[in-house]
Amino acid sequence: MAIPLPVEPHVITVLVVDDEEVMRALLIRTMEFEHYRVYSAADGVEALAIFDRNSPIDLVITDVSMPRMDGRELALELARRQPHIPVVLISGVYLHGGSDLPGPVLPKPFTPMALAARVREVLSLRS
Repeated sequence: MAIPLPVEPHVITVLVVDDEEVMRALLIRTMEFEHYRVYSAADGVEALAIFDRNSPIDLVITDVSMPRMDGRELALELARRQPHIPVVLISGVYLHGGSDLPGPVLPKPFTPMALAARVREVLSLRS
């Protein structure tokens, strides 16, 4: 009788997108502290290239205001490519969210604990 090989648990993969280097570093550190695999991009165009090369990605955290392709445009394009991908938008502009935004908004400034809690909340809704 063959002994089954242990199954590795699925590691949640997060794509972090922000054009501000300091904010991107904070997002990366917070997600790595939560034991997620993290990819990062400086804008939506770069994020799409990373997304296409590294699927499956389980969740995207993106700033709303970025050059070249903003977070709203990125979220809509990601939804076209992978319809049920959860996206958390971060913004200092849309403090109360907006009906035109395709996902929950985490207003800036926020703590690493608030970010981690929002990510866990969004991921739990997915399952």
